[in-house]
Amino acid sequence: MTDSFDRLLFDAAGTPHWMSPETFRIGKLAPRATFLPRAEDGEPEVVSLNGAWDFHLARTPREAAKFAEDPEKWDRIEVPGNGQMQVFFVQPPYTNITLPFPEEPPRVPENNPTGVYRRTFQLPKGWRGRRIVLHFGGADNTLLVRLNGKAVGLSKDSRTPAEFDVSSLVRAGRNELVALVVKWSDASFIEDQDHWWLSGLHREVFLFATEPVHLADIKAGAGLESDGTTGTLDVRVSVGFPGEPQPGCRVEAQLLDAKGRAVFKKPWSAEVDVSRPYPTHWPRLQAWLRGSVPRVKAWSAEQPHLYTLVVTLYSPGGGKEQTSVRIGFRSVEIRDRSLLINGRRVLIKGVNRHDHDDERGKAVTRERMREDLVLMKRFNFNAVRCSHYPNDPMFLDLCDELGLYVIDEANIESHDFHNQLCRDRRYAGAFLDRVINMVERDKNHASIISWSLGNESGYGANLAAAAAWVHEAEPTRPVHCEGAISMGQSKRHWDSDPDRRITWNDHPRGTDIVCPMYPQVAEIVEWANTTNDPRPMILCEYSHAMG
Repeated sequence: MTDSFDRLLFDAAGTPHWMSPETFRIGKLAPRATFLPRAEDGEPEVVSLNGAWDFHLARTPREAAKFAEDPEKWDRIEVPGNGQMQVFFVQPPYTNITLPFPEEPPRVPENNPTGVYRRTFQLPKGWRGRRIVLHFGGADNTLLVRLNGKAVGLSKDSRTPAEFDVSSLVRAGRNELVALVVKWSDASFIEDQDHWWLSGLHREVFLFATEPVHLADIKAGAGLESDGTTGTLDVRVSVGFPGEPQPGCRVEAQLLDAKGRAVFKKPWSAEVDVSRPYPTHWPRLQAWLRGSVPRVKAWSAEQPHLYTLVVTLYSPGGGKEQTSVRIGFRSVEIRDRSLLINGRRVLIKGVNRHDHDDERGKAVTRERMREDLVLMKRFNFNAVRCSHYPNDPMFLDLCDELGLYVIDEANIESHDFHNQLCRDRRYAGAFLDRVINMVERDKNHASIISWSLGNESGYGANLAAAAAWVHEAEPTRPVHCEGAISMGQSKRHWDSDPDRRITWNDHPRGTDIVCPMYPQVAEIVEWANTTNDPRPMILCEYSHAMG
């Protein structure tokens, strides 16, 4: 007996979810930092689902759902990958501003190519009774998932993970996983980046197992005191339970240096708060560990010193789960028109980079990412902006290792509807969700020095809400938003208008950095000589070539 895809495709009134901006997630787990739990001193329990999948390209989401119920002949496709680079050799559209179709938000063309992906897997015998999570690293554009004939969930943010708890749906022996990937949706209007439109499961797919009482998230704030050698470590560990919270859980944290030597004589330890709700006890189900770390080696682009934070969860009944995240001690400040890293003024010499490979499309390998970064370092660049969406976590790992400052950017651009969708209340939740997805996934990376709210969308209430959330939730890095300093410019081709004037201070709380695109040198000089704006100026784009 199968559970039709219909309830993931349509709401109760029959409205397609792929044309409903308010419906941007169904069944997804909360976003979290990138780590995999493991048994102590063991490897993470992971089943990779990369490789060859069955594939069928349908003309519409409805046709795709029908095919999934009664499949005929399958093609084959490689995951991670993009369909346009493999089984259906059609010219992918390339656009700068104007969308590839004429419809108005949130409507999309009836002819809406939808990929049907299918594969089977065997559940390891030792996973019985474990918590099982299904991870999709990225799916462009709208992802709908079914496992063993049962609906799992939906996700629309194509550049951050979609994770689902499938513990109740997996079974011993053979399991069948089916995913629909819809090309066009309401989300296309806020993924209107200047690049090739490529579709598919372009990042890794896997299952992983955890203990029933498990490490749900880790936030490791690694700062640096003004003396340049004393580190500050603020660790928040979130713990998940299969039912009612259980008292008696304890978290330990140990810090290892680059040679694997323990920094703490004795691991830091804290009990998990499972108290009943009371104002002074919120948030519950967390453990906090804070303190100073003397004689640390600071992280910078020139000297990217990294440490490994090992976190262990002990639960009642003898359960134990462990994981690790890499961190770097450094400070980021804005003062007197300067960006200060570890108390020193830094001149940003950066580039913008898309996830793009001439053979693999958006499914970029770690080796190719490293080649990009080594090339940047050889040309004396010290920074990279993830234009215009969160890059694969592997890319940020490499920036941590090699030493590049990163402006991480949310998967938001509404270029064709500039200054419109950022004010559209139907899209408010999606704007905020995408910024939260980025920050929660990437918060532990030392290389990230600023959070960008997106690209070329203008500025309005939806972005103001996102800026306020970041300032409250992750205040150790400045907020970047080009739209907040470029209000009043014409909707189309505003960057080539010689008569335009940048209005620098329209929304100072919307961006902590003055970050224009393509200003004239005279305008920069005028700003420097006539304003008392305390923010630094960093041009987020200054030289553009395409075609």
